[in-house]
Amino acid sequence: MGTAYLVAGTAVTYAVPAALHLQAISYPSWMAILVGLAFRLAGGIHAYIAASNQVPRDRYPWFAKLHNWILFFFLVPLLAALLIRNLLVQPFHIPSGSMMPTLQVGDYLFSEKLTYGISRYSLMFGMGPSHRIGGRPPKRGEVVIFAFPAEPTVDYVSRVIGLPGDRIQMRDGRLIINGVMVDRQPLITTDIPHEAGVPIYMEHLPGGVVHPIIEVLGDSSRGDDSREFLVPDDHYFMMGDNRDNSLDSRFDVGFVPAENIASRPWLLYFNSEVAGRSWLRVR
Repeated sequence: MGTAYLVAGTAVTYAVPAALHLQAISYPSWMAILVGLAFRLAGGIHAYIAASNQVPRDRYPWFAKLHNWILFFFLVPLLAALLIRNLLVQPFHIPSGSMMPTLQVGDYLFSEKLTYGISRYSLMFGMGPSHRIGGRPPKRGEVVIFAFPAEPTVDYVSRVIGLPGDRIQMRDGRLIINGVMVDRQPLITTDIPHEAGVPIYMEHLPGGVVHPIIEVLGDSSRGDDSREFLVPDDHYFMMGDNRDNSLDSRFDVGFVPAENIASRPWLLYFNSEVAGRSWLRVR
């Protein structure tokens, strides 16, 4: 009975408000607090009455002992969460618009770690192995989460543009990879959210990846003309899809070591600012 009330109480307190928020149904905050408190109070009274009516036993089962409940409801979920977060799936929040229009401010993502395996910064506090275990190297055009080389405690999200040995340059707003200008096509109409009047293009990267980019300031911002970058071995060149508003490998981020790549964004499950933007695959 206590387990049933715990599960139901979690749903009443967290799941129901989240579902109402996703459906853009407004309600006063005091109502949610009142309903949660009333449910917990009723459950506590019911459980107390049921327990007080039980006949005392000489020997109680394992679930009647307090230390077993502490172990079951605290240590076991904590260990499971740590294992899932470090080895399988990690939540991530988008605080800036550097990856617009692909990722929006307020997006909440799940990123998975099986694709790239386990490396130093795949685990919390940079406690991973010095050599990557399992997985494969990132491919050009994939969106990745990585530890900022200058401050590894900070995570960045960006798109892989340059692989080891590539030559990368921006010239008049156009991306050039190994001396070849990357094709881009303007979009006349699109259902991708972006600021009104901002040019949006579909960029065709070598290897077949096609993704949207925006040029807020046109083709004459400070990042639209650069020197040629030669990507070192075991490093990658990152760029944001918001080409005029992205701190990436053209600027302070620099080349990203392979060991800094932590995970691959996989599923956008919620946006705190845009109603209905949920359960989208990240490409």
